[in-house]
Amino acid sequence: MQARVQTRAGNGHAGPAIHISTCERGSVLKNHKYQPLALLASLLIVLTLALTGCNGGAGETPSATEGETATATEEATPASGELVGKPWVTSILQGNLPAEQPEAKDDLYTHYAYQFLSEHQEQPLNNMTAHATDIPNAIASIIDDTSKESHELDQLRIFYRQASDREAIKAQGLTEIQPYLDRVDAVTSIEELNALLTADDFPFSPFIAPFVSTVDVRENFCVSIFPNLLFADPLLVGGAPYQDADSPEMQMGLELILLSSAQYTMVDFTELGMPMEDAQEATMPLVEFEKQYAKFADYPAKYQTEEFGAMAEAFKEGTLTLEDTCALCPNFPLKETLGKVKKDNAALYNLTPEWLEAFNACWTDENLDSLKMITKAKILQESRPYRDPTTMNELLESAGSPAPDNATFAYTACNSLDTFAQVMAKTYVEDVLGDAAKDRITKMSEDLLAEYKDLISTSAWIGEESRANLLAKIDNMNLNILEPDGGYFDYDALELTPTEDGGTLFGNYLKLKQYRIDREAELINQPARAVYAWFAIAPTITNAFYDPSNNSINIYPGYVSSLIYTDDMSDTDLLASLGFTIAHEISHALDYLGSQFDAYGTPTPAFVADDVESFTQKTSSLADFYSTIEVLDGMNVDGRNVVTEATADLSGMQATLALANKIEGFDFERFCVKFGDTWATVADAMSLQATIASDNHPLHNLRMNVNMQMFDTMYEALGVTEGDTMYLAPEKRIVIWGENAS
Repeated sequence: MQARVQTRAGNGHAGPAIHISTCERGSVLKNHKYQPLALLASLLIVLTLALTGCNGGAGETPSATEGETATATEEATPASGELVGKPWVTSILQGNLPAEQPEAKDDLYTHYAYQFLSEHQEQPLNNMTAHATDIPNAIASIIDDTSKESHELDQLRIFYRQASDREAIKAQGLTEIQPYLDRVDAVTSIEELNALLTADDFPFSPFIAPFVSTVDVRENFCVSIFPNLLFADPLLVGGAPYQDADSPEMQMGLELILLSSAQYTMVDFTELGMPMEDAQEATMPLVEFEKQYAKFADYPAKYQTEEFGAMAEAFKEGTLTLEDTCALCPNFPLKETLGKVKKDNAALYNLTPEWLEAFNACWTDENLDSLKMITKAKILQESRPYRDPTTMNELLESAGSPAPDNATFAYTACNSLDTFAQVMAKTYVEDVLGDAAKDRITKMSEDLLAEYKDLISTSAWIGEESRANLLAKIDNMNLNILEPDGGYFDYDALELTPTEDGGTLFGNYLKLKQYRIDREAELINQPARAVYAWFAIAPTITNAFYDPSNNSINIYPGYVSSLIYTDDMSDTDLLASLGFTIAHEISHALDYLGSQFDAYGTPTPAFVADDVESFTQKTSSLADFYSTIEVLDGMNVDGRNVVTEATADLSGMQATLALANKIEGFDFERFCVKFGDTWATVADAMSLQATIASDNHPLHNLRMNVNMQMFDTMYEALGVTEGDTMYLAPEKRIVIWGENAS
């Protein structure tokens, strides 16, 4: 249940957004031992999901990451469509940039992002991705600077240096991991598998992932239970990739997500000595087996088309006592598994009952071989950041993708919830961003909340009961800016074993994992705070999001690169780079899904029936508007797919501009310069098609152009009039909040 809530967290990024990064490759795999994967890898070597929350964050639009080479096998297809009867250049598409910079009156986004777009026609990239190295570089510098001293940094340095010693890792091989795999192989019955998984000396939980959570921020921490899936991250996307979609394009996107993940499992199996053909044969049935229960893992997008309140009801139905939870799953040793990770003493548990019941039905002797194979695959997957990456790198390089260097490998090993993600986030905030950043971003967030109060108060279409409920959400919203409420974990009691004393990377990983388990156990049944997502997702990722389960805005340190914030940045620039994102996230508290939870995170809908109808009529108009936009030849935006995020964009832009107009000397053109630079993106044709089919966020260019069309500020500042492409007749402009709400 928490998954459905957390999954829709971000705006431009998204806590609940699905971030898909794809890169079309022109080359095929050259090494014949990888030929069974040639077709898949040549189409899609890396397709990843990002949490991106729903916010307005980075990585929303697919693009090659920095250092990658994206060579399209097809000619880029120029857009030939129209936006509300006017031609509109789709310059986000590689190879489709006009030779001359268009006037702002005709294409706001392309005008202000033109320099970036020009520079990245050969190598598709988005600007947020280009700045995503800020944290890794900063952390590497801090690790190297031994004048900075603390116990936490000492422990981080031990682990980072062990992860940097690739020769030692390679020499270690599977020595420390193989005994666990052998114990799985030795299992001959479900009873023996149960005993193995609950043994204190077996440090893996391959099938469930419990996290501390909240049901009501006024009460105590409880525990959320998620499926620990092999081929998707249920915390970010739930069971969405396992669904059967109505749209062939969407179905293709979902299958590619699973197949892309499966290729890594295939490579893991080759490290056990399997030929690639056998590894492929062993892996693909696991996708189908996992689908039997994974498709029931909850995800919020499905509630957009269900009756208002359905998500809140599902959340209530999934909040149970331990006894009732275990009763849903009698075959699997759930209580004992929770006990092993010190999460068997919470007053309440939150989960998706349908998933747990479907999972229980699979936990039989008839499925023993599949369960054993998934157990081994999960051990290999979990240990991947801490063992020799040579085989994986060979696959990447044979497909034309650069393999991670030692520094990247070491950073990845450290940037895990089970290792040092919290230490790195805290260190980045303290040593790079500083107190001024938190204070300034918090003040801007408070100012945006005030704008929303005004917009809600002056919206004539809202009844008094709904208005009071929405205002209460704004008044009680938790602002977790750069750190969680209550602070990061304390690592002062951690003692890793240095290499000179016989310590190894994997051995220290297991120590770190247990340390996290112990820290989380201390929170259960203590007074709850709005920190759930900070314990469940690494705060170093590029993300900002709203979490309705505790009514909080969360700005991860990983989101605040030098593109987004610097101390000398003007208020206008900061509002363009980060203010819009925060305003977008605040809007999620008021939308169709977020409004199903009250000011304290309890599943109590804020809208009454008549107001729900009024709200959905407005958002339906916006969905219809987006559906008129042809972004590729013959391919339009699916307005229904993007309506939630498009609504947050529109509402966020309204609040942002309302605040901007109160800034003394506010320069609209400067605002557009920074906004265009922040969201500047070039995507190849395949990436763009995948985004349109699978991402519920509008394309980056539309986030600027569509929203600006709706507000007088643009028309007044740029003198846009009828006949200009950016012009939209007043009767066609959509406004959801405030005295001018249409």
